[in-house]
Amino acid sequence: MKHSIFILFSLLLFASCSRERFKTYSYENYAYQHQTVAIIPVATYTSGRIPRDISDAQIEMIEEAESQAFQIELYNQLIRRSGRNANDINIDFQHFATTNERLEEAGLSLRESWQKSPEELAELLGVDAVVITNVEKEQYLTDLESFGLSVLNSVAWVFSDGWWPLYGQNRTSDVLVSCAIVDGDSGMVIWSTSRTCPTRWNRPHNEVVRSITRTISRRFPYRMGG
Repeated sequence: MKHSIFILFSLLLFASCSRERFKTYSYENYAYQHQTVAIIPVATYTSGRIPRDISDAQIEMIEEAESQAFQIELYNQLIRRSGRNANDINIDFQHFATTNERLEEAGLSLRESWQKSPEELAELLGVDAVVITNVEKEQYLTDLESFGLSVLNSVAWVFSDGWWPLYGQNRTSDVLVSCAIVDGDSGMVIWSTSRTCPTRWNRPHNEVVRSITRTISRRFPYRMGG
Protein backbone atom coordinates (compact mmCIF):
# COMPACT_ATOMS: atom_id res chain seq x y z
CA MET A 1 0.00 0.00 0.00
CA LYS A 2 2.78 2.42 0.97
CA HIS A 3 4.64 1.49 -2.20
CA SER A 4 1.57 2.31 -4.32
CA ILE A 5 1.12 5.68 -2.60
CA PHE A 6 4.79 6.50 -3.22
CA ILE A 7 4.45 5.69 -6.93
CA LEU A 8 1.31 7.82 -7.22
CA PHE A 9 2.99 10.73 -5.43
CA SER A 10 6.05 10.40 -7.69
CA LEU A 11 3.89 10.49 -10.83
CA LEU A 12 2.03 13.57 -9.64
CA LEU A 13 5.28 15.30 -8.76
CA PHE A 14 6.75 14.45 -12.17
CA ALA A 15 3.65 15.79 -13.96
CA SER A 16 3.83 19.01 -11.95
CA CYS A 17 7.54 19.51 -12.66
CA SER A 18 7.15 18.74 -16.37
CA ARG A 19 4.54 21.51 -16.70
CA GLU A 20 7.00 24.07 -15.32
CA ARG A 21 9.11 23.97 -18.46
CA PHE A 22 6.27 25.46 -20.52
CA LYS A 23 6.10 28.61 -18.40
CA THR A 24 8.08 31.65 -19.50
CA TYR A 25 10.09 34.00 -17.32
CA SER A 26 7.07 36.36 -17.25
CA TYR A 27 4.68 33.80 -15.73
CA GLU A 28 5.30 34.67 -12.08
CA ASN A 29 4.99 38.41 -12.82
CA TYR A 30 1.57 38.27 -14.46
CA ALA A 31 -0.30 35.00 -13.84
CA TYR A 32 -1.28 35.84 -10.26
CA GLN A 33 -3.33 38.80 -11.55
CA HIS A 34 -5.42 36.69 -13.90
CA GLN A 35 -8.98 35.69 -13.03
CA THR A 36 -10.61 35.06 -16.41
CA VAL A 37 -9.08 33.75 -19.63
CA ALA A 38 -10.63 33.62 -23.11
CA ILE A 39 -9.83 31.02 -25.77
CA ILE A 40 -9.55 32.85 -29.07
CA PRO A 41 -10.80 31.14 -32.27
CA VAL A 42 -7.88 29.03 -33.44
CA ALA A 43 -5.92 30.36 -36.43
CA THR A 44 -5.94 27.44 -38.88
CA TYR A 45 -3.93 27.33 -42.11
CA THR A 46 -3.56 24.63 -44.77
CA SER A 47 -0.57 24.20 -47.07
CA GLY A 48 1.09 21.51 -49.14
CA ARG A 49 -0.59 19.16 -51.61
CA ILE A 50 -4.19 20.34 -51.81
CA PRO A 51 -6.60 18.52 -54.19
CA ARG A 52 -7.17 20.44 -57.44
CA ASP A 53 -10.95 20.24 -57.21
CA ILE A 54 -11.05 22.22 -53.96
CA SER A 55 -11.30 26.01 -54.41
CA ASP A 56 -9.70 28.67 -52.22
CA ALA A 57 -13.14 29.54 -50.88
CA GLN A 58 -13.72 25.92 -49.86
CA ILE A 59 -10.30 25.82 -48.17
CA GLU A 60 -11.25 28.89 -46.15
CA MET A 61 -14.56 27.32 -45.14
CA ILE A 62 -12.74 24.17 -44.00
CA GLU A 63 -10.18 26.21 -42.06
CA GLU A 64 -12.87 28.20 -40.28
CA ALA A 65 -14.80 25.04 -39.39
CA GLU A 66 -11.61 23.52 -38.02
CA SER A 67 -10.93 26.75 -36.14
CA GLN A 68 -14.17 26.44 -34.21
CA ALA A 69 -13.72 22.70 -33.70
CA PHE A 70 -10.32 23.28 -32.07
CA GLN A 71 -11.61 26.22 -30.00
CA ILE A 72 -14.61 24.30 -28.65
CA GLU A 73 -12.68 21.09 -27.93
CA LEU A 74 -9.86 23.00 -26.21
CA TYR A 75 -12.43 24.77 -24.03
CA ASN A 76 -14.07 21.44 -23.15
CA GLN A 77 -10.75 19.78 -22.31
CA LEU A 78 -9.69 22.68 -20.08
CA ILE A 79 -13.04 22.82 -18.28
CA ARG A 80 -12.81 19.09 -17.51
CA ARG A 81 -9.54 19.74 -15.72
CA SER A 82 -10.71 22.86 -13.87
CA GLY A 83 -11.62 22.93 -10.20
CA ARG A 84 -10.29 23.48 -6.71
CA ASN A 85 -8.81 20.07 -6.08
CA ALA A 86 -5.08 19.43 -6.08
CA ASN A 87 -3.59 19.59 -9.57
CA ASP A 88 -6.73 21.17 -11.07
CA ILE A 89 -6.62 24.26 -13.26
CA ASN A 90 -7.64 27.11 -10.98
CA ILE A 91 -8.91 29.87 -13.26
CA ASP A 92 -12.16 30.89 -14.95
CA PHE A 93 -12.62 30.41 -18.68
CA GLN A 94 -14.94 32.62 -20.67
CA HIS A 95 -17.40 30.40 -22.55
CA PHE A 96 -16.48 30.10 -26.22
CA ALA A 97 -20.00 31.21 -27.26
CA THR A 98 -19.57 34.44 -25.29
CA THR A 99 -16.14 34.99 -26.82
CA ASN A 100 -17.40 34.51 -30.38
CA GLU A 101 -20.51 36.62 -29.77
CA ARG A 102 -18.44 39.54 -28.52
CA LEU A 103 -16.10 39.25 -31.50
CA GLU A 104 -19.10 39.27 -33.84
CA GLU A 105 -20.62 42.29 -32.06
CA ALA A 106 -17.33 44.11 -32.63
CA GLY A 107 -17.60 43.36 -36.34
CA LEU A 108 -14.82 40.76 -36.38
CA SER A 109 -15.09 37.48 -38.26
CA LEU A 110 -13.23 34.42 -37.01
CA ARG A 111 -10.48 34.98 -39.57
CA GLU A 112 -10.18 38.69 -38.74
CA SER A 113 -9.77 37.86 -35.05
CA TRP A 114 -6.61 35.91 -35.92
CA GLN A 115 -4.96 39.16 -36.99
CA LYS A 116 -5.75 41.18 -33.86
CA SER A 117 -3.19 41.68 -31.12
CA PRO A 118 -3.69 39.83 -27.82
CA GLU A 119 -4.06 43.17 -26.01
CA GLU A 120 -6.87 44.27 -28.33
CA LEU A 121 -8.65 40.95 -27.96
CA ALA A 122 -8.36 40.91 -24.17
CA GLU A 123 -9.80 44.43 -23.89
CA LEU A 124 -12.61 43.65 -26.33
CA LEU A 125 -13.53 40.44 -24.50
CA GLY A 126 -13.15 41.85 -21.00
CA VAL A 127 -10.65 39.20 -19.83
CA ASP A 128 -7.24 39.25 -18.17
CA ALA A 129 -5.46 36.99 -20.65
CA VAL A 130 -6.09 35.20 -23.91
CA VAL A 131 -5.16 31.75 -25.22
CA ILE A 132 -3.76 32.11 -28.75
CA THR A 133 -3.47 28.93 -30.81
CA ASN A 134 -2.12 28.40 -34.32
CA VAL A 135 -2.72 25.22 -36.33
CA GLU A 136 -0.78 24.60 -39.53
CA LYS A 137 -1.79 21.55 -41.55
CA GLU A 138 0.81 20.52 -44.10
CA GLN A 139 -0.89 18.23 -46.60
CA TYR A 140 1.16 15.38 -48.11
CA LEU A 141 -1.45 13.14 -49.71
CA THR A 142 -5.16 13.20 -50.36
CA ASP A 143 -7.12 10.71 -48.28
CA LEU A 144 -7.68 8.60 -51.40
CA GLU A 145 -3.97 8.53 -52.25
CA SER A 146 -3.10 7.67 -48.67
CA PHE A 147 -5.66 4.85 -48.69
CA GLY A 148 -4.13 3.49 -51.90
CA LEU A 149 -0.65 3.61 -50.41
CA SER A 150 -1.92 1.81 -47.33
CA VAL A 151 -3.35 -1.01 -49.47
CA LEU A 152 -0.11 -1.22 -51.46
CA ASN A 153 1.91 -1.42 -48.25
CA SER A 154 -0.32 -4.17 -46.86
CA VAL A 155 0.07 -6.27 -50.01
CA ALA A 156 3.83 -5.68 -50.12
CA TRP A 157 4.10 -6.62 -46.45
CA VAL A 158 2.47 -9.99 -47.13
CA PHE A 159 4.67 -10.82 -50.12
CA SER A 160 7.95 -9.57 -48.65
CA ASP A 161 8.04 -11.82 -45.56
CA GLY A 162 7.28 -8.90 -43.28
CA TRP A 163 10.00 -6.54 -44.55
CA TRP A 164 8.85 -3.45 -46.42
CA PRO A 165 10.53 -0.08 -45.74
CA LEU A 166 7.38 1.99 -46.40
CA TYR A 167 5.02 -0.17 -44.33
CA GLY A 168 2.66 2.01 -42.27
CA GLN A 169 3.77 5.24 -43.95
CA ASN A 170 0.28 6.27 -45.04
CA ARG A 171 -0.01 9.62 -43.30
CA THR A 172 -2.08 12.27 -45.02
CA SER A 173 -0.64 15.35 -43.33
CA ASP A 174 1.19 16.75 -40.34
CA VAL A 175 -0.67 19.10 -38.00
CA LEU A 176 1.67 21.57 -36.29
CA VAL A 177 0.09 23.24 -33.27
CA SER A 178 1.44 26.06 -31.12
CA CYS A 179 -0.45 27.49 -28.17
CA ALA A 180 0.35 30.41 -25.87
CA ILE A 181 -1.21 32.34 -23.00
CA VAL A 182 -0.70 36.07 -23.39
CA ASP A 183 -1.22 38.68 -20.68
CA GLY A 184 -3.95 41.09 -21.76
CA ASP A 185 -2.28 44.29 -20.53
CA SER A 186 1.37 43.81 -21.37
CA GLY A 187 1.12 41.43 -24.30
CA MET A 188 3.74 39.22 -22.66
CA VAL A 189 3.67 35.48 -23.33
CA ILE A 190 3.57 33.73 -19.95
CA TRP A 191 3.22 30.13 -21.16
CA SER A 192 3.61 28.30 -24.45
CA THR A 193 3.64 24.79 -25.84
CA SER A 194 3.66 23.06 -29.22
CA ARG A 195 2.99 19.68 -30.73
CA THR A 196 3.13 17.95 -34.12
CA CYS A 197 0.50 15.31 -34.81
CA PRO A 198 0.32 13.17 -38.00
CA THR A 199 -3.03 12.43 -39.59
CA ARG A 200 -3.98 9.35 -41.60
CA TRP A 201 -6.82 8.59 -43.96
CA ASN A 202 -8.46 6.22 -41.48
CA ARG A 203 -8.13 8.45 -38.40
CA PRO A 204 -11.23 10.58 -37.70
CA HIS A 205 -10.70 14.33 -37.67
CA ASN A 206 -12.33 14.73 -34.25
CA GLU A 207 -9.89 12.19 -32.82
CA VAL A 208 -6.93 14.27 -34.01
CA VAL A 209 -8.44 17.45 -32.54
CA ARG A 210 -9.18 15.73 -29.23
CA SER A 211 -5.68 14.26 -28.99
CA ILE A 212 -4.01 17.63 -29.58
CA THR A 213 -6.25 19.62 -27.23
CA ARG A 214 -5.93 16.95 -24.54
CA THR A 215 -2.15 17.36 -24.62
CA ILE A 216 -2.47 21.15 -24.34
CA SER A 217 -4.87 20.89 -21.41
CA ARG A 218 -2.55 18.51 -19.55
CA ARG A 219 0.30 21.00 -19.85
CA PHE A 220 -1.84 24.03 -18.99
CA PRO A 221 -0.73 26.13 -15.98
CA TYR A 222 -2.72 27.95 -13.24
CA ARG A 223 -2.57 24.81 -11.12
CA MET A 224 -2.99 24.86 -7.35
CA GLY A 225 0.34 25.80 -5.83
CA GLY A 226 1.71 26.91 -9.20
